[in-house]
Formats: sequence, structure tokens, C-alpha cells
Amino acid sequence: MEKEKFLELKNMEAGYNETKILHDVSLFINEGEIVALMGPNGAGKSTILKAIFGLIPHTGNIFYEGEKIHPAPDRLVKMGIAFVPQGRRVFNNLTVEENLEIGGFFLNDKTECSRRVEHLFHLFPMLHEKRGEYAGSLSGGQQQLLSIARGLMTQPKLLLLDEPTLGLAPKVVKEIFQMIKTIN
Repeated sequence: MEKEKFLELKNMEAGYNETKILHDVSLFINEGEIVALMGPNGAGKSTILKAIFGLIPHTGNIFYEGEKIHPAPDRLVKMGIAFVPQGRRVFNNLTVEENLEIGGFFLNDKTECSRRVEHLFHLFPMLHEKRGEYAGSLSGGQQQLLSIARGLMTQPKLLLLDEPTLGLAPKVVKEIFQMIKTIN
């Protein structure tokens, strides 16, 4: 029996201004899969993720859990999709804990937000140790873990990571990949 496609792109085209980067891209991902898009700089890997998350205009169709979707970041978060952009995007002047709380911006229940933060501290003990420190004082690998953890505050069913290991030491890359397997 064929699995239902968890995420599917059909004939996607997207780009920036007048420059088309994606030409007739179709792909699908089954639930539970860990998929990496690989290719040289400028091949469109980040563009695909931004189009899925509704950050840039596109043509073609996107299906999530069998339903056609019209991407808009706020709607996608509610549907269970999170996007962690490239480049260790943390709020340098906020603490580790405050960065995580920002990831729960959509929660109206402070108790639930606190519960999720504590759960992530359990998953990432290093973040717990650094909870009161400013995010800007963390190493590159620690900042990347914080970015991913902030994305996990939404408890997504689909986590889109753009270049999660960019510029990191091989040891940290291994830790990031292990963490991805763990949360899957």
C-alpha cells in the first residue's frame, strides 16, 4: 500500500524579481522521511523552502497532508509547519530562554509556553545550562541549536531547515544531524 504523500510540490516555479530560479520543480516527501536538498550555490534549495513557507511568490501547487495549501507563514505554523532560515537567526540581545519564548508567540497560554520551553531544555541540555545568557554570547553551533529549538516551539509535524550546518565545525555538524534524527 502506497503511503500518502506528506508534502508534495507540483510544477513549482519561483524566483526573485524577474529572475526565475525554480523551473517546473516537482517532488514529494513521505511522512517520517528526512530529506536533504543538495546542489551548488544558486541551485534553488533555499528558494524551494521559502516558496513552501510562503515567503516568496510561486506558481504551481503545494500539497500538505493531501490538501492543497496556499502558503502564508502564520497559517502554516498553525498547520504544523515550521521554517528555520539559514544563518543562525537568533535575537542576540535576548536570553536563550527569551529566544525560545518568542518561538511560542502564537500561544495564548503562558503555562503551555513554559512547558514547551522546559521540554526543549530537556532535549537540549546545553540550552538549559545557558538559559539566562544572551544568545549573542553563544558559539555558532549553540546559536544554530537555539534557532532549531525555537522552530520546535511550534511542535511542527514538518520542520524545514535551511542550511542547518552552514559554517559549523564537523563535530557540531554531527551533533546537529544526531539531533535531527532524535526529533524525527
